[in-house]
Amino acid sequence: MAGEVVFRSFAPDLEVRSAAQGGDGRTIVGIAVPYERPQRIDRTLVEAFARGAFNHQLRAGHRVPFTREHMSLGGTLIGRTVELRDDAAGLYGEWRVSKTPAGDETLELVRDGVLPHLSIGFREDKNKRGSDGTVIRTRAHLTEVAVTLEGAYGNHAAISGVRSADEDQDEDDDTRPRLLHVRRMLATSTSPYLRAVLARSAE
Repeated sequence: MAGEVVFRSFAPDLEVRSAAQGGDGRTIVGIAVPYERPQRIDRTLVEAFARGAFNHQLRAGHRVPFTREHMSLGGTLIGRTVELRDDAAGLYGEWRVSKTPAGDETLELVRDGVLPHLSIGFREDKNKRGSDGTVIRTRAHLTEVAVTLEGAYGNHAAISGVRSADEDQDEDDDTRPRLLHVRRMLATSTSPYLRAVLARSAE
């Protein structure tokens, strides 16, 4: 399919499905793209995705890679899409994270709230313009879904937490050791984007 791949980020409610929920602690589920949520992309573009914009890909979701940061921006492949489904809230997805060092690290960073956003790569196909000038994507081709640090759609697509076997741990426990652990993980990460963010936070 011709056309430039563009990226959009969201802050959905995501969780890692635990064994008690029918998963194995390595399946992330949530809304990848919220529908009917106008968002200003730049000075000249306000954009929204119409419900059903990705319906032509629902049966071939396994072809959509799951990454940490976008591959073309220095990201890493961490898994695959196992399901895409049309939902009233948006495009629902389930992603299996592979048992690799990058996959394990990503799950830990999601669990600690360090990677709170989803970002998609897509090619626009069919658009229409709303009465207020909003460009409504009525059909688009999903090329990639990534877990990222920063998003363009605010709280409409952020990772809310990770459900795992130890999800009942006392919330009053001292979190400092975990924060130090996350900082060490960021410091040794191979992602240029993560390392840049860590450098900014230290300034």
